[in-house]
Amino acid sequence: MARTAHRLFAWWLALAAAGCHTPPGEPLLGRRAAKPPLIPPCLAVTDFENLSNFSGQWNLGGGMADLLSAALLDSGQVTVLERRNLGDVVGEITRQGERLFRGEGRVARGRLKNARYLVRGAVTDFTETRKTSGALGTSFFRLFGRGGKARVAIAVKVSDVETGEIITTVRAARSVSSGGVGAEGRKGDLAFGGDAFFRTPLGRATESAIAEAVRGILRKLPREYWQPRVAEAGQDFVVLNGGANVRLREGALFHVRGEGRTITDPVTGNIIETVPGKVVGRLRVTDVLETSAHAVLLEGEARRGDRLEPAP
Repeated sequence: MARTAHRLFAWWLALAAAGCHTPPGEPLLGRRAAKPPLIPPCLAVTDFENLSNFSGQWNLGGGMADLLSAALLDSGQVTVLERRNLGDVVGEITRQGERLFRGEGRVARGRLKNARYLVRGAVTDFTETRKTSGALGTSFFRLFGRGGKARVAIAVKVSDVETGEIITTVRAARSVSSGGVGAEGRKGDLAFGGDAFFRTPLGRATESAIAEAVRGILRKLPREYWQPRVAEAGQDFVVLNGGANVRLREGALFHVRGEGRTITDPVTGNIIETVPGKVVGRLRVTDVLETSAHAVLLEGEARRGDRLEPAP
C-alpha cells in the first residue's frame, strides 16, 4: 500500500510538472494541486455490539452506529452508505418498479454504491456512578446527581470488504464528571442521542468517545488518489473521469495505456506489483466540465477504463 501511494505521489508530481508542455497560461492543473485529489472512501457502519453492563431502555447498538455514521459524514472526508436500514431503501426501489407506480421519476436500478470498508464496533463501557440515590431505568429516575461520573468506551474495527482484512482497530474512551448538575425525568423521556441526552455527563462522554473514534478511523484509513482514466470513448470523442473538480485544464496531453495486469505473490496471493499496459493512443483535452472532460484522439485508440498519463 505504501509503495503504491509513493508511486502515485511521484507520478502526480510529474503530472503537475507536465503543465509546462501546455499552452502558456493554461497549466495542466492549478498551482495548489501539489498532490492528486483524494477519493473519499465508501464506508458502511453496522450496529454496535453491546458488551457493557447497561441494559436500560436505550438501544445502544443502533444508537452508537447512528452517531458514528453522522460524525463520519460530518467530517466530509468519507462517503457513508446506508446499511442498517438498507431493506427500506431496497423495498422502495422494488415498489417503484411495480405497475401501480408511474414510470416518471423512478430511480435507476443497479445504482446502489458498494462499500469498500465495513465499520463494526462494540460498546465496552457505558456506566455512571453517583453519590445520590436513583437509578436509570426506574419509573422515575435521577440521572447524575451531585458527584456523579460517566464513562463511555467503544472499540471499532475497519475491514476491507474485498479482502476481509482488518485495516485498523480504534479504541476510544471518555469519562465526564457531573459537577453537581444532573437531569431528572420520567422513564423514556430522555432519548438516546437527543439534545437533552447530550447535556448530561453520559451524553458528553458519548459524544467525546465518538469524536475520538472518528479521528482514529480517518487517520488510519488507506488513502486512495484520483487516477485519470477514459470514462467513455467513440470514434470522434473521448470522455475523461475528471474535470474542474481535479483542476484539469484544456490543452493537457495524455498517453492512453491499455489495461495492465497485476502480479501476485505465489505463496500469499497478495498483489505485489502492477504492470502497466502498452501505450495505445494519445489525446488532448478540449473541454473541461465540472466532473468530466472531453478530449480528441490525436493518434491510436481509447477504450473505457484505459489509464491516462501525462504526455510531452
